[in-house]
Parts: sequence; C-alpha cells; structure tokens
Amino acid sequence: MLVVAFLIDSYQMSIFSLIITQVNFQGGYGISLVAETTSGCLISAECAANYTANEEEGDLSDDKNQKAPMLPEDIGSQGAMMLLEEIKQGGVVDSTHQGLLFILCALCPEDVSKVRVGKLSTYGIKTLRHIKDFLGVQFDIKPDPTTGTVILTCVGCGYKNFARKVS
Repeated sequence: MLVVAFLIDSYQMSIFSLIITQVNFQGGYGISLVAETTSGCLISAECAANYTANEEEGDLSDDKNQKAPMLPEDIGSQGAMMLLEEIKQGGVVDSTHQGLLFILCALCPEDVSKVRVGKLSTYGIKTLRHIKDFLGVQFDIKPDPTTGTVILTCVGCGYKNFARKVS
C-alpha cells in the first residue's frame, strides 16, 4: 500500500493506493478520492471511466460505434481535479453529500443545527425543498462572503424512532 501525504491550506490529504491483481474486470474502472481536514471533515470526489457514443448514431449497440474508454491516467487526473475543486469550495461536506447532511439536521431533536457548506448543489437545493414539504423544517440560508461558503441553520423536527428498544 502506498501512502502519500501533503498539506493544502488547512487540509491534510492522504492518498492510499491498493492494487488488486485478481479481479474480473467487466470493462469499467474508476477512482474514489477522500481528503480529511485537520478538524476531521471528509471531502470526497469520484470519477469513473465513461464510454462515448458516436455522435451521429447516439447509441453504443455496435462495436464499430463504440469509442475507447478514458485512459486510467486521465481518470486519475480528472478525479484529483474534482477533489481539489471540492476542497476549494470549502464547507464541512462535499457537494455530493450535502443532501444527507441537511436530512440529518432536519431529523435531529428540536434544537438548532448550524452547518457550513460550499456552493449549494442542485441536489442539495432539491433536498431542502423536500425537507420543507415533508417535514415542515425550513432552513435559514446565509452566504458568508468572506469565505465563499453558505451557512445553514434550522430547528430539527424532533423525530423519534419509536420502534427502537429502550434499554
């Protein structure tokens, strides 16, 4: 296992590489990168090989229409650039996991939750709308111009799991 660590601003990033030799590849491959901040926040990015179709035909049904997948080196570079972009945006989670964070804040006890995220993703905005519709929890959204992040606060709905056994 190869471990490389370097520092980007307040983020300490470790890259772990594990090579598996006996795998039955089905024509696809990708990379998942995770950076951990000095305060313990995890920021991730993923990239996978994609196949492009013939622009005129628009499908991948024939072998003659199918183009070659991206090179592994290109996927690694693209994944690293995506991770650096997520780090640049700031916040406590990456844009992929914003929705999960918002749901957890909305379901928490009736107390104030305050989180800082980078630029709101489309999925995050849709999740906020669903939370308002289904749980009746509304987030107060305030941009922070000094850091370029967004601060969201809400009061949780106080959801309780009544199926859980009390010990």
